[in-house]
Amino acid sequence: MDSLAAAAANCRCSRVVYVGNIAFHAADKEVLDACELIGPVRSFRLAADAATGKRKGYAFVEYADDATAQSACRNLHGHLLRGRELRVGLAERAGASGRRRGDHDPVGMDDAIHAASLVDFSGQRHAAAVASVTRYLAGLSRHQLREAAAAFETNKLLKDTAMEMVQRLLDMAADDAAAEEAKRKRRESASAATADDHRAKMRKLEDGGKATPVPAGVACV
Repeated sequence: MDSLAAAAANCRCSRVVYVGNIAFHAADKEVLDACELIGPVRSFRLAADAATGKRKGYAFVEYADDATAQSACRNLHGHLLRGRELRVGLAERAGASGRRRGDHDPVGMDDAIHAASLVDFSGQRHAAAVASVTRYLAGLSRHQLREAAAAFETNKLLKDTAMEMVQRLLDMAADDAAAEEAKRKRRESASAATADDHRAKMRKLEDGGKATPVPAGVACV
């Protein structure tokens, strides 16, 4: 599998949650235990200042799948820990917290890979297309993406219209064929009736042309 396709398949963006408003005196295990109330935790990191080691009051937690992460957002948010209500939500994807992109700036590879991870590419045929599509979309701006979406929608409408017209034409062709068959049968029927009528007339002519027999004993003049 292409490296980009693999990155899309293994994108963890939607499986990582941000847990904030953590009490500074809460132990690591207390926070982890709270997170594990939702499901198994694959990785856990409490943010701390690199120089002083002082905690920053938030952590990043990775769950096994998207569904568990979403469950954490719903059920762990507001959970009381050491007198504080935790604030939980999906962590920002890589690059989302960087510089603000303009409407005409490329969306970038990180966002494109994340988008690919949210699409169901079932089957090798689809998986093979992930890399090229991801690279292409990464180079487009939001403005270009909106234009592309409009073009795709137009193409869909054109496709739907064309398909309906094709079906109508096929129906018309079938109707024409049926009408032609009906005409053929009528012509054959009319031809058969004409032939019968002709034969009947010929029999009458033949019957009318026969000599009338003369009774015996009558002299011919």
